[in-house]
Amino acid sequence: MYSQTTIANLALAYLGQAPIASLQQDNEPARWLSLFYEPVRDEVLRTHDWAFATVEKPLVQLAANRPQGKFVYAYPADALFVRRVYSPQDPHTPVPFEERFDPASHARVLVTGVEEAGVRYTRRVTDETQYDPAFVKCCALALACDAALALTGDVDLSARLQQKYTLYLEEARRNNMAEGAFVLPQTDAFSEVR
Repeated sequence: MYSQTTIANLALAYLGQAPIASLQQDNEPARWLSLFYEPVRDEVLRTHDWAFATVEKPLVQLAANRPQGKFVYAYPADALFVRRVYSPQDPHTPVPFEERFDPASHARVLVTGVEEAGVRYTRRVTDETQYDPAFVKCCALALACDAALALTGDVDLSARLQQKYTLYLEEARRNNMAEGAFVLPQTDAFSEVR
């Protein structure tokens, strides 16, 4: 089982630093890693359509402030990155959409020309036990990259870790896409929402 501490300690190992007991410890490595942890995690989640973080579901249409010929949908609350909006009649073909801020509701919305649209997005996953091993390694490398200068002052180490992160991320993406290459039977999720 993975945890924040597991990922932080992997990052520290890449930096040649001693492990910590938790991110709440009162020492410099724990404070820096705690500061960087959430932004780095979310950034790595956004870099790829990770299988464990992917959601496909119908969008919730909003009635107010509808532009001419367009449909406005609530932006999914747990979405970090909207990958695709589609019509339920053709779920494999993406349709154009815009992300906007709606001043009336003080929230982000999605606008498209498709009625009853669906969405595929990457969700924010905060439960580390759901993480893929490749994501854990990518996250630890990215965390080490961001913390390298603060904890070691070594610019060369930071550059080497960045290069290693970039290479490993590409490999993880290829493996993740290959793993998800089969097609599951379609369910009519739209009929459940009506």
